[in-house]
Amino acid sequence: MNLQRNLTIEVNLSGANLSGANLSGARLFANLNEADYGQADLDKTINADSETELSGSENEINWNGFRLHSDAQVKIAEILDRTSTLFIPNSQLRLTTPAGRQNQEADFLIFHQNKLGILKIDSGSSHPNATEDEMCQLFIDSGISLVKHYDATRCSEQPDLVVQEFLENLSHVQA
Repeated sequence: MNLQRNLTIEVNLSGANLSGANLSGARLFANLNEADYGQADLDKTINADSETELSGSENEINWNGFRLHSDAQVKIAEILDRTSTLFIPNSQLRLTTPAGRQNQEADFLIFHQNKLGILKIDSGSSHPNATEDEMCQLFIDSGISLVKHYDATRCSEQPDLVVQEFLENLSHVQA
C-alpha cells in the first residue's frame, strides 16, 4: 500500500516577485495575479485561481487552455474575454507571399461585427519594419479587414484601452 500525504497551503502571491524561485516539485494553487514570474524555474506547472498557469516552457503561459507567450497577451485575452469578443490567440495562418505559401502567426485573430482583424503585440525588441508592413498588406489582401500593432508595454498597462481602440478601428473599416 502506498500512502501519500498532501499538505495544502493557501497563499496569495499577488504582486510577489518569484525571480530565481525554484518551484520544481511544488504543487501550488495560488492567486498569481500581478505576480512577477521573472527568472523563476518552473519545471512543474503552477495552477492559478484565474485559470492561468505557467508552463515549463520559457515565456509560455496557459490561460483557459490557450498557450500565450507573454503577460501582455494574457492581459489582452482577459479583456477580450470580458467583452465577450470572439478571438483566437496565436493563430497559425497560411497565406500566399511573394516567396510562395507560408505560415504566419497572428497574436490575436479577432472577429467583431462581421469583420476579421489581427491585433499584433510588438515586444520591446520587435517593431514593425518594411517586411512586417508587407506582411500586414498581404493579410489585408487575403481578406483580413485590419492589422494593427500595439506596444507590449501598452498592452500590459492599458489593455482596456488597447482593446477598445482596436474594436473601434475594426468597426469603422469598410467591408
